[in-house]
Amino acid sequence: MRAMNGLARRLVVIVAVWGWLAAAVAAPAGAQSAGEPAVPESAPAVIAPVMAPVMAPVVAPVVVMPPPVPAVIPAGPFAELIAARLSAPLGVLDSRRPPDAARLRRFYEHREYRPLWFSDAEPAAAVLSPRAKDLQAVTAASETDALLPADYHPAAIAARLEAVEPARRAELDLLLTDALMSYAVDLRRGRLVPHAIAEEFAQEPPALDVGEVAPAALAAPDLRVFLAGLAPPQGRYTRLREALRMMRGFEKAGGWPKVPEGPKLEPGISDPVVKSLRRRLSVTGELDAQRKPLSSLYDPVLKAAVQHFQARNGLKADGVIGSQTYQALNISAAERVISIIANMERERWMPADLGPRYVLVNIAGFSLRAVEGGKAVLEMPVIVGTKVRRTPILTSEITSLIWNPTWSVPHKLAREDILPKLRENPGYLAEMNIVLYDGSYSGGKVKPDGIDWATFNDINRFRLRQMPGAHNALGQVKFNIPNGFDVYLHDTPHREKFAKPVRALSSGCVRVGNPMALADFLLTDMPEWTKERRAAVLEKGDTRFVTLHTPTPVFLLYRTAWVEESGALNFRDDVYGRDLQIFRAIRRLDDTAPRSAANAS
Repeated sequence: MRAMNGLARRLVVIVAVWGWLAAAVAAPAGAQSAGEPAVPESAPAVIAPVMAPVMAPVVAPVVVMPPPVPAVIPAGPFAELIAARLSAPLGVLDSRRPPDAARLRRFYEHREYRPLWFSDAEPAAAVLSPRAKDLQAVTAASETDALLPADYHPAAIAARLEAVEPARRAELDLLLTDALMSYAVDLRRGRLVPHAIAEEFAQEPPALDVGEVAPAALAAPDLRVFLAGLAPPQGRYTRLREALRMMRGFEKAGGWPKVPEGPKLEPGISDPVVKSLRRRLSVTGELDAQRKPLSSLYDPVLKAAVQHFQARNGLKADGVIGSQTYQALNISAAERVISIIANMERERWMPADLGPRYVLVNIAGFSLRAVEGGKAVLEMPVIVGTKVRRTPILTSEITSLIWNPTWSVPHKLAREDILPKLRENPGYLAEMNIVLYDGSYSGGKVKPDGIDWATFNDINRFRLRQMPGAHNALGQVKFNIPNGFDVYLHDTPHREKFAKPVRALSSGCVRVGNPMALADFLLTDMPEWTKERRAAVLEKGDTRFVTLHTPTPVFLLYRTAWVEESGALNFRDDVYGRDLQIFRAIRRLDDTAPRSAANAS
């Protein structure tokens, strides 16, 4: 009988709340006359019959049905209010970023709809936790983490903090919980879903159970400390956050003076542009701002400052100022803010622990680093995909390597790259040791001599395979990493290209600068693969597949801004335009928020 009384009471509450919402939604805008008194929010809905004219068309009445009764019995009067409010649309609470209704329903159902932020008592007498103010303070300062305070219902929460009406107190509990959950997700997993921005963003953000995070946050000794601990744990993220604060300071102060592009500047030259250069480097700290007067002479002290700037921007640190250095000097503080924000977002996609041994490729930095025990034990240059054939962002494992690999030419490359070369040189396949197969690699070999390549277009009716040798595009070793893009790491016969400062030159795979050193790193726990044995296999020329005893995690990342442990802030060119791509996706979330110079289009 008691359960039946509780069920009846729940139905009354649900119908009352639903009826109030339906009446609010159905009321036409501007229906209240200027002189009429406002109807209080808590006033009951009154339904008055209206007599229609005799000739008016008959319109079927709109019947608003209450939502289904929750499957879980609410544990008390306050819980009943929360259950009822969850059964109604939540978008009206904050239209800018509506609460996640499905997430809230799952969470509160699991706790029998008990309030999270109030003492479990009668709604009017329940006491609000002081942690609510702590949460407000944390979310209000979320810009320091490149987040947006407006995402966490500040106005809707503030409007209900002093509420005494039971229904509004239930709404406050829901808003606070959703704000906490949203902040936790945004801070740890990121605001964006990577693959929703672009297919090539194949990074999977770390899992986060907000159903556990929310009660744990309120049970923690210090909610602020608890929430701060949700940020990516690596020092890289913390240092980027400080860099964002600093760069926003530069932006607010007006940035730095432009250096008018003039002649190539080298030490010993005297030119008016040198004064502009000194002013520019004095603002960002490469040059001592106290050195006066400003000289037009390019002296050794200025050269050291220029070299420091060049090194931090991925340029050849020779102290010579040409077009690339001029361009880097004139990138604005607002643009640098965008880069840092994009990199902070990408850092949130990373797992908390990369493992004791791993390989990290920075696509934008054209570099590879092998790490063991937290220290880089191997570094080398790499060549990555062009702007058209981009190397994807992903996490995988190096599971095997192949000595003297063959190269199965993808259809796209056969059509776009090899066919034009065949039209210029019909003997190209023979010169490059490429075998032509009929239909599939299990089909018979085809002699290319009988094909008129000048008029032939359907090269994809064949399969092309380049055999091991000096011309093989994969060089002497290929490193397999399972993924959905058919990309991998490999050697290359074109070693001269590693001397180029910008190395976006491949068809998407990663060419490594020191493949044998990388192989040694991966084969550490396979002592049978001595250097002598490897040399013998390479000399013989036969293809040899080696499964690694311990697969090694590999991260293909896109870092255009990072801070070294020494505190040196580094930038790299956004060669694929991915920073802007991420920033625009964030802006679409922020399109109703005030905009600063850094998030201006």
